[in-house]
Amino acid sequence: MTLKNQTKLLFAKKLEEMLKNIPMDKIRIVNLCKRCDTIPQTFYYHFHDKYELVAWIFLYDFSLIYGDKEPEYSIASIKRNLIQMEKRKTFYQRTYTDHSQNSINQYIQKFNIVSAKAAVEDFYQTKLTSEQEYAIKYHSYGSMGLFNEWLNNLSSITIEELATFQYQHTPEFLKAAYQNYSFRNSKIFK
Repeated sequence: MTLKNQTKLLFAKKLEEMLKNIPMDKIRIVNLCKRCDTIPQTFYYHFHDKYELVAWIFLYDFSLIYGDKEPEYSIASIKRNLIQMEKRKTFYQRTYTDHSQNSINQYIQKFNIVSAKAAVEDFYQTKLTSEQEYAIKYHSYGSMGLFNEWLNNLSSITIEELATFQYQHTPEFLKAAYQNYSFRNSKIFK
């Protein structure tokens, strides 16, 4: 692992620790840097703000399951992704309660739509139709709503049920594209 990624992981770990006791909107970069035994300039070398760090943590978790791997879109891969996110359940709960302009929910929605668009256009070698774009958004918003309910214990749905439901309700054109699309870390983290 590169020194750059080790530094990012250190910031991620310390932010996650801080979120156990401090709401996202009260976390200050200077305090995060003190916990990391570094200076704010180091943080700003890697991230624009704390919300970019939160987004990086999500991308890191996503890359552990899908990045630089053989294409797979299945109930099992969705379940592995949910299990990875469950390992940071408190982190995701705390970041999901933040509804600022740079909220993690908005970021993940955008990531889902952009990555789905890339997968579909790569697989079919054509631009997305309006109907396909709406279907992707509808699927993403629904999936994220169910994820949020599971995350915050507002539903009795299990990881297995959530993964199965998400897979079964993925539009067929998107399912085919995802089953053939390689998520490259170089694109995930650009």
